[in-house]
Amino acid sequence: MSVEEQNPEYSTYIDEWQMVQDCCDGQRAIKKGGPKYLKPMEGVYTHDTRYINYLNRAVFVNFTGKTRDGLTGAIFRNDPEIVLPPQVDYLLENSDGAGESITSLTKDVTGEVISKGRMALLVDYPEVKSGLSLEDINRLSPKATINRYTAETFTNWRVEVVNGQKLLTLAVLCEIYDNDEDEFSYEPAKQYRVLRLRDGVYTQQLYKDNGDIEKEYIPTKADGTTFDFIPLFIIGSENNDATVDVPPLSDVAYINIAHYRNSADLEENCFVHGQLTLGVSSSMSLAQFQEANPEGITVGSMAGHFLGDSGGFSVVQASENQLADKLMERKEGQMRKLGARMIEIGAAKTATQSLIEQAGETSILTTIARNVSEGVQSCIDWCGMFMGATQDAQFILNTKFFDDVADPQMLMAAMQLNEGGLVAKSDMQNLARDQGIVAEGRTNEDIDAELAEEFAKQEEPEKNEEEIEENEEITEGDEESLTEEEEDDI
Repeated sequence: MSVEEQNPEYSTYIDEWQMVQDCCDGQRAIKKGGPKYLKPMEGVYTHDTRYINYLNRAVFVNFTGKTRDGLTGAIFRNDPEIVLPPQVDYLLENSDGAGESITSLTKDVTGEVISKGRMALLVDYPEVKSGLSLEDINRLSPKATINRYTAETFTNWRVEVVNGQKLLTLAVLCEIYDNDEDEFSYEPAKQYRVLRLRDGVYTQQLYKDNGDIEKEYIPTKADGTTFDFIPLFIIGSENNDATVDVPPLSDVAYINIAHYRNSADLEENCFVHGQLTLGVSSSMSLAQFQEANPEGITVGSMAGHFLGDSGGFSVVQASENQLADKLMERKEGQMRKLGARMIEIGAAKTATQSLIEQAGETSILTTIARNVSEGVQSCIDWCGMFMGATQDAQFILNTKFFDDVADPQMLMAAMQLNEGGLVAKSDMQNLARDQGIVAEGRTNEDIDAELAEEFAKQEEPEKNEEEIEENEEITEGDEESLTEEEEDDI
């Protein structure tokens, strides 16, 4: 069998992944697909001028891509919680060896999982040639990196039961590289990186598309031991296993394509039938008419025409047809229900309506955020194995996607319970924190300390005023006594 052999699940979903990706890339990618997404009319070929104009007039509105970006933004509305051991803290600024931070890399991974439901992360370490001195190794400073592979590039895999545990024993990753030695030109070529688990030892091997096969080598940890698993983490939208999950945005993409086709039909109908059609009647023969109007008929008020006896004009123009518009509006509503919240902007909704619409979407986002967090955390740990880290790492994505909406009725009821002595002040503080009134990072002790400080500041001016009044009374008493003594002297 060839290294280009594809897993059956891969063959089932590849077209759907590419469609979702084209939709996310926008109008340029969709129109480049030509008849793949917009079939020509009956009897018209793709190279005909009519089909080219039909394609060019169509408008693709990128609902799919905006939905992906909006949902990714909901996860990253708050920064992820990151704790890294010193040996791998370089991942904060350079996680893939190309200068991309761990947060930026995770955003890309999250967007892929939201759109296609699948992403693979390979932790790799540069192969160090044997015979290098410690000084040379320190100068090169090799570091473990996290490398991304989209669903389309993860072409084949195998899972087997080893010692009662399901393990990934084969993974084939397709890579594109520059095969041109000229620095000013680019010649893309394909190679396959094959990861194997042979007799409990992880190995790696490269297969070039020109037939060259590099020698299989064994990556090792910092302590020189081998890996007993393949450090490739498969992130899914439902769970993190090798099974392919249904792309979350595939339904939105299908409707987005149908919306695009409706747009093409609407624009074609408006172009063909929306223009004025002129009809001329006359008692003259064709030869007489041509002689009287040698330049033909020009539509417009700046030209005059001789039509002979009983001649006349008649014009025909198609009336407005709202069918295509209605179909497009219906599809926009369908996409909105499937999760395209960014389609409708500025619509007034109650808090209850918004929460109901967000409920299903939030559950999917929560699962994706947790799956991505688990994948990135594992990759950080594997980088630590390559780099000799001894401390634990932590990476957690935000799962609070929307602002909390405080319930005034609940707060009023809680205040009454507090005044009645049925709930404590700490219960009120915890409720305020849950309702978003108090920031999550503030503890009840912090609140009590700040309130005590403010109360103390308020009491100081009152004490000062009392002292001033007492001093004034004493002064007035002294003045009265002095006046009496003076009167006695007199």
